[in-house]
Amino acid sequence: MSTAHFRGHSARRGLAGAGTPAGTDQPQAPERAARENSREALLDAASALMRELDTTEIGIVDIAARAGVNHAMIRYFFGSKEGLLMALLDRDVTRRIRQLGRLFHLDVTPTERMRIHLSGILDTYFAIPYLNRLIQQMVREADPARVRHIGEELLQPIANAQARIIEAGVASGEFRPVDPKLFYFNTIGAADGLYANRFTLSAVFGGLPNADPLLHARYRAHTVETLMKGLLADPA
Repeated sequence: MSTAHFRGHSARRGLAGAGTPAGTDQPQAPERAARENSREALLDAASALMRELDTTEIGIVDIAARAGVNHAMIRYFFGSKEGLLMALLDRDVTRRIRQLGRLFHLDVTPTERMRIHLSGILDTYFAIPYLNRLIQQMVREADPARVRHIGEELLQPIANAQARIIEAGVASGEFRPVDPKLFYFNTIGAADGLYANRFTLSAVFGGLPNADPLLHARYRAHTVETLMKGLLADPA
């Protein structure tokens, strides 16, 4: 985790006693719920601004205004704007990793499992078009602990799950042997390509892809079929 994250954690611990009954270590339930609501509102506000403005360069005053709280709450909860963005990345990706875990409990073939998985990745980038840019921002000049956290706890579970599906498909004869690393970058590049370039695409084709569920549905179906044809042993 970043030093900002740990500073935010320490700040929360240091301020936890404010307004807390004597002899207790935790705030009362209503106060705790209000604090958690404010924290989530800040994360939601940052996410909404990055989607709307198509950039990860957003200001703390704008984030706080969208969340309806004082901007000092960013330092209280997260230590800094950087700490807030790291917490948002953790939240966004961890939610998807949980969904990925449920995928392996489905009684389906490797082909169907991969289709579901690829569709889920496309849905993720439709909902979080800033994801790759935020990852790059969070690892740029970051301390080794944060880089390791992002790589090992947020990205590797996704890549490993995809490799696991490919291995099962090759073993069953459904997939031809492919390099899981190259297929992973094919997947992420295809998923990120449309949604990370919405203003460029708007200038060329018109419309905003992040605001068009019908275009997303068409792009998802097209991309999944394109990737699957490169993977299936018998594309027919």
